[in-house]
Amino acid sequence: MVVPGGMTSLAESIRAGMGAIASGPLVVALSGGPDSAVAAWACREARPRGSVRAVYVDHGWEASPRLERAAQAIAEHLELELEIVRVQMPGGSSPEGRAREARLEALATAAGAVRVVTGHHADDAAETVLVNMLRGSGVTGLAGIPPNREPFLRPLLPYRRAELRALAEQLELPFIDDPSNQDLTLLRNRIRHELLPELSKRFDKDVAPVMVRTASHLAAVDALLEQITPPVSIAEDDGAVIVATAPLVTAPEALAGRMARAALRHANPPYAGTSREAEAVLAVASGEMSRADLSGGFVVSREGPHIAIYRPRERPIPEPVPLAVPGTAHLGPNLLAAKPVAGGRKGHMSHDRVRVTVVDDLIVRPPAAGDRIDVAGGTKKVSDALNEAGIPLRKRHIWPVVESHARIVWVAGVRVASWARDEQRASMWVELERRTV
Repeated sequence: MVVPGGMTSLAESIRAGMGAIASGPLVVALSGGPDSAVAAWACREARPRGSVRAVYVDHGWEASPRLERAAQAIAEHLELELEIVRVQMPGGSSPEGRAREARLEALATAAGAVRVVTGHHADDAAETVLVNMLRGSGVTGLAGIPPNREPFLRPLLPYRRAELRALAEQLELPFIDDPSNQDLTLLRNRIRHELLPELSKRFDKDVAPVMVRTASHLAAVDALLEQITPPVSIAEDDGAVIVATAPLVTAPEALAGRMARAALRHANPPYAGTSREAEAVLAVASGEMSRADLSGGFVVSREGPHIAIYRPRERPIPEPVPLAVPGTAHLGPNLLAAKPVAGGRKGHMSHDRVRVTVVDDLIVRPPAAGDRIDVAGGTKKVSDALNEAGIPLRKRHIWPVVESHARIVWVAGVRVASWARDEQRASMWVELERRTV
């Protein structure tokens, strides 16, 4: 391969690196800038025609139309199919972080099962180390940008921004510069245009390779910690990720944080949360806090010996529904079943399956303010009974209560009213059962 301008060696190196990627189709993230343009060129060079396509993510910013036109021009120049994906920017305090999350999610969705190649390079890696250092990140953050983290591949990480730009110019790729890269209100741009140049000037050396080398050492440490971190046992319940607290509070600090991030990643893939969010998960697990807000509308709360990570849902309060004998009734995610039986107390098998002496006018409804259930020697607030039974707050407003003639018979899965087990007045028994659907 001969590249005009004497950059044949660089082009061959990049092409060889791309060719070393396992065979199969690729998606290239095309931003309209020089780095992703070189990545797209290398993908096309190293793969059979038709096995590479490009995706441009439109964030809806002022410069997005110009960048989209540049991406289209690059794709046409390289004879690549281009998909335009438009995203709604989520709320939050960090526009850079929000854009990154939205972009990665859009790219992964557009790619499906295909791997995604990005144009990240050595200068991006150095900037990322400093960004994460200023944010107080741990080992994973200070390890910089991983070369490969499915589905994303970053084969240009060994190369510098300036040489990729020079190659893009020599290849006559029709890229443009993103004007947002000059916005000094953004942390990464201040690091790029002010901090890194000043450090290099003060210490009379190019510090970007030093940052990359440090990140490489920490990446090795990060990989070792990943190997020895115990797996997190995760369950799911009604949209919530449920994790036992004991492993989180007994593991060494260096591993506990990684376990918390694994739980966060499971709740909102592929994001492992920030250091602050991992700390919040551990604080709730240890009992220092009962609940904490996370990004993306998620919360983490304590639920007995577990924590739950979930996005609260605005559910309407369901209307009461009749429960025939025999018959079934739905209330939210709960299915209540009733059937006549011949025996009494012998059938009390579990909290979710009980026998009562009430046989008519059964109604299933959610709890109401002031509800009380009869217990031996008096009454108990239904809210207290739910709390004592460990029913999560996120479920209590739709938890099924069974009543008959305006008297509570059963708080499902929690407690049967004392009067509903009066064997002296029982001519028939009804078995009640709760199941989650």
